[in-house]
Amino acid sequence: MINIKKIIDGWAILGRPGFAGRKKALRRAELENKFGKDNWKIAHLVDGKLLSRDEALVYFEESYYQFFIKNPELLDWLILTAQDIYDTNPSNIDSKFDYSIQETDTVHLNDIAIRRVIKKLGKEFQGSKLLQIHGEDSEGFVLTTGQIPFHKLDLIYSPQIKGWWGKNSIEAFWQSNKVLVVKLDRLKRLSKKMIGVVLRKDIHMGKGKFATQAAHAIVSLLPQRGQTWDFEQNPIEVWTVKGEENLLGIYSTVSKMKFDCSIIRDAGKTQLIPGTRTAVGIGPINEAEFDSILSRYGALPAESKSRLYLSFKSLILRE
Repeated sequence: MINIKKIIDGWAILGRPGFAGRKKALRRAELENKFGKDNWKIAHLVDGKLLSRDEALVYFEESYYQFFIKNPELLDWLILTAQDIYDTNPSNIDSKFDYSIQETDTVHLNDIAIRRVIKKLGKEFQGSKLLQIHGEDSEGFVLTTGQIPFHKLDLIYSPQIKGWWGKNSIEAFWQSNKVLVVKLDRLKRLSKKMIGVVLRKDIHMGKGKFATQAAHAIVSLLPQRGQTWDFEQNPIEVWTVKGEENLLGIYSTVSKMKFDCSIIRDAGKTQLIPGTRTAVGIGPINEAEFDSILSRYGALPAESKSRLYLSFKSLILRE
């Protein structure tokens, strides 16, 4: 598992929490306790940008708009049947057109979105029935977020998270693009120091050669600034990148950030051409700082490494 997926404006994307359901309050309490108020949030990653709920709801709502334009018969049925609509409780009608008004513990968005779209289309309810739009047993099930297709499939984060909703639906977008983000500075405070080694995968070194190059990278760091390292107490991690370009990118970035680093060139006596750049050694460096740098270059850990900031009881983050 990659520890940090991406950094956007100082926020680190840790993964996708998926559908919360009844665990929402439990999750919020744990995240608040671990990261502290204002240091974390749930956002939606859309087209490389972190969107607030209100910003993401623009896409949510547009899908309903496009659906009703393409399916006027369902729009007519809804208008002629319902005097108003609700999701989980008839009291939902009190929200009217305002997403911020949530009068129950269960968040309801689809009913508000539909009301807003009907108004945007210049229509209004003419029926006599308070119509529920919720689960399979509700009369308005066909209009739930799990049934209505999302209008821009290329914006749905892949692979889609599976659940009670249909593939390529509004709900698939809502759950798949939902991400947990934490301020990088907070992650640094939860992290310890480490030594990192990054090796190239494209030169196909044998296991012995691979281990030797990693050892060279570690040892090369020790003379810098006269430092010593407690190999029993402090972690050493081995990561890999696809090729030389990424390796040099990491080396350049780390050097500019004033961390100790070294680049290893092979002598060329066995498997490789003399001077082949094989590895980079980094550190000591904070775990979160290390993760944030490597996330830019498609690096992968040689083995799964635990992070305190990724230890949760109430949720499992997806890639």
